Amino acid sequence: MTRTPWRAIPVLLVLASLSLLSTERRVESVPLYAARTGLMCQSCHFDPNGGGPRNEFGFAFARNRHALTPEDSTSAFHDLALVNRVGDAMPLYIGLNHRFMLFTNQYKSEDSLARLGFFNMENAVHLTFQPHPRLTLVYSFDAFSTGPSNAVRQKEGFAMISGFPWDGYIKAGRFRNPYGLRLDDHTVATRTGFLDFSTGQSFLPYDPRFPDMGVELGADRGGLFSRAAFTNGEADAFNGQYANAKSIKIGYNHPYYQGALSFYDNYNKESFSGLKRETRWGYYGLTHWKSAALIGEVGAGTNEAEPAPGLATGPKTNLLAGYVEGDYAPSHTTNLRVRWDHEVLDKSSDAARDASTHDRYALEGEWVPVPFAELRGAVRRIKHKDDAAFGFPDETQAFLQLHLSY
Repeated sequence: MTRTPWRAIPVLLVLASLSLLSTERRVESVPLYAARTGLMCQSCHFDPNGGGPRNEFGFAFARNRHALTPEDSTSAFHDLALVNRVGDAMPLYIGLNHRFMLFTNQYKSEDSLARLGFFNMENAVHLTFQPHPRLTLVYSFDAFSTGPSNAVRQKEGFAMISGFPWDGYIKAGRFRNPYGLRLDDHTVATRTGFLDFSTGQSFLPYDPRFPDMGVELGADRGGLFSRAAFTNGEADAFNGQYANAKSIKIGYNHPYYQGALSFYDNYNKESFSGLKRETRWGYYGLTHWKSAALIGEVGAGTNEAEPAPGLATGPKTNLLAGYVEGDYAPSHTTNLRVRWDHEVLDKSSDAARDASTHDRYALEGEWVPVPFAELRGAVRRIKHKDDAAFGFPDETQAFLQLHLSY
């Protein structure tokens, strides 16, 4: 197999992003909040891909308990006048993100709970400095990390220069990969999956909760948008390796629909994981009607193992994953969700497919009793197509989570 064409991918990514540069970026609402956010990502966040610290508009949206308009006069919070910006002469934005949960699970072969306890998921502190609209510096840290280095503690740290002709931007530093949707639940089938307490296998070849290092280009043209990134992947330049992870996302946004195609490829010239190449393709779409929303994503990919001496290619494993969820919001402070996740992590044979096919069914709810505090609860059932071959029984999970954000 020749590898020469892959060397041109960084150039193709740049061209794909620049090809969409032609008109001003629109800031318009989409139904994503009914599925989780309700606005175009760059409307509420400094990062055009969403997540991380909020800008002033996004902060006001959270202060209003996920509403575009302020609380009415009957609410105890209608006169809440908090801001996240220090001031005009010091354009520093401060944000916090804390997730604390009570978790339990049970296997069908056991009469008692397998585990029950509290878990501190995240303690992020966000600092954003924006001396003018065309320059944004974002730094996110885990406030209580016990990691051995600042690289572990620092989640994101990037500079973004925007306001180029046709509203393009370039981002450089540590940031999360732009592949697919940026979700606050990393356990969906198209991310790290839901096999935490069995094999730990996942669909993505990287952990979407942690950043990679590199550069990203982005642009919008009317309803079209694109993102392209060139990052390290598994490579470490200080050990004589080459950055080889490429990502691209191209999509379309309309007030009642958003969808995008994504591609990710990581070629390891010197593999330490036993994998020579990891590729993923995906598509997501979301829509809404009144207080209901539908969101889904499907992904496929191939892992190529390190080839044996004398061979150009190694054994390949094909993967498939997807999920679909329906959301209903009785009010702007509550949301109910049903979700189905499906993943097949090895399609090399019928036996391998049966042993690596898994489904998860979930019922979840969220309530925002006061601004900046959200209570979440979920019951999830995990079923394996062939649990005997897989080696683990079916599982039921439940959790209660307190999510604090500012």
